Amino acid sequence: MRIKLLLGALLTCALGACTTSLEPLPTANSENIRRHVEYLAADELAGRETGSAGYRQAADYVARQFEILGLQPAGSQGYLQQVPFRQASWGNREPTLVIHSRDGDITFNFGEDFIAAPPTVSEDTVTTAGLVFVGYGIEAPAYGVDDYANLDVQGKIVVILSGRPQKLPSEVGAHYSSRRTKRETAVRHGAVGIISLNTPQREQRWSFKRSLEHLHDDTLDWLRADGIPGDAIPGLHPGVMLDMPAGRQLFIGAERSLDTVFTEMEHGLAPRGFALPYSASLTSGAVHKNIHSPNVVALLPGSDPDLRDQYVVFSAHLDHIGVDGEGRINNGAQDNAAGIAVMLETARLFRESGRAPRRSLLFVAVTGEEKGLLGSDYFAQHPPVPPQSMVANINLDMPMLLYPFNDIIAFGAEHSTLGATAERAAGRTGLKLSPDPMPEQVIFVRSDHYNFVRQGVPAIYLITGREAQNPEIDGTAMQNRFLQERYHQPTDVADEQINYIAAQQFAEVNYAIAREVADADERPRWFEGNFFGGLFGGE
Repeated sequence: MRIKLLLGALLTCALGACTTSLEPLPTANSENIRRHVEYLAADELAGRETGSAGYRQAADYVARQFEILGLQPAGSQGYLQQVPFRQASWGNREPTLVIHSRDGDITFNFGEDFIAAPPTVSEDTVTTAGLVFVGYGIEAPAYGVDDYANLDVQGKIVVILSGRPQKLPSEVGAHYSSRRTKRETAVRHGAVGIISLNTPQREQRWSFKRSLEHLHDDTLDWLRADGIPGDAIPGLHPGVMLDMPAGRQLFIGAERSLDTVFTEMEHGLAPRGFALPYSASLTSGAVHKNIHSPNVVALLPGSDPDLRDQYVVFSAHLDHIGVDGEGRINNGAQDNAAGIAVMLETARLFRESGRAPRRSLLFVAVTGEEKGLLGSDYFAQHPPVPPQSMVANINLDMPMLLYPFNDIIAFGAEHSTLGATAERAAGRTGLKLSPDPMPEQVIFVRSDHYNFVRQGVPAIYLITGREAQNPEIDGTAMQNRFLQERYHQPTDVADEQINYIAAQQFAEVNYAIAREVADADERPRWFEGNFFGGLFGGE
């Protein structure tokens, strides 16, 4: 047995975590996690909507817990990193869309033919330009996709289909098909505005009619020091989305009809762009209001003089979606009071382990996740430490604490050495690492960790796996039932749905992962040739 232990220790050392190989893992306290969840998911916090009094109460609570744990404040105001936001609402104004042709004008109706979001860049925006259809609007030459080839869109409004070609790998395709990337690509080619159209496939998954539910929602974005919104592209109209019947009118008299384009796509042909015989006038008006909502940031300094200036970042979003139109509170117990609670308990395990990590740890409760990953975007671009010193991000978002489990899922595990770290840590806690069970959902680009990835930082996003310890529990069915019946609904409350044995397991495996990353001789790295490492990390 002693020989086996020695061999195991040597193997772990070879893999870069020799300082922790024989240390017993500390035990998480499930009652601590319960206490945090019940406070953060209480009605008194009114769903913790970004910028609300309830959110600020939650932020103050997390700051107090960091202080109690003896962590150092790392915000701009103690533990708080104030994030400046601009909130845009329609007020009594609505956008307009008019199509111009040789035969006259066609006026489309807001809320019937098209939808738009209140602009954050300017309270008044007017754009008139010719129209060019650019297919999916994707430029990915390494994958043989260039929808702008041989098209002149300088000073034009581009008409773009939602989605991406099937030949793009799912996560790569998700990057290229994101609103942000399509807008950046359009403006790089000189476009001044965007009109989006659903494909038939997208219409089935998320219909135009369903989008109308958000017709009068406000828009929120963080502000740069120069007052420009963080997600804005000056000079590019924020754009509109047309319903399919209205979209067909843009193609009347063009070289191909929209239905012909869709038929060609059904037969495996990529949508090819061409000029449209129309111009369009777009106007948007909004009422702006500046608000603040803080991230909460704490530091546990590392002990190694050569490594303590490197930082492992834990992130979890503190906000939720507030009160609905019927006055019902969305408490967000699993999403994401549970993630914050696990992060706090993981911090406690480090503080009380008896040995400081070699690298430093940052614990960040971010705001504005539900508004578009805004707080993490601000933090990743305005960290309290040199950006290149952040070596890894471990993200906790709706961990699905529903039953004691045998496995964990680490979204993004296949992109960097963090995947192997997560697998070893899982083994140390009696668990296994399972592959992504829903790759079609491209979760890797859909939570706060992706903003760290965009700054070149290797990251993983952890949830519980689908293999329950009790063989009579169908973990997949139980997770799907939660998503259908409680996710983003007033039923996501701190009741019997939360299993605190699972919470204890989850905190312990997070500690094990972070301990290895913090103590390893080498920092995590992107795999050679990895798409995200090459795009953002210089690999």
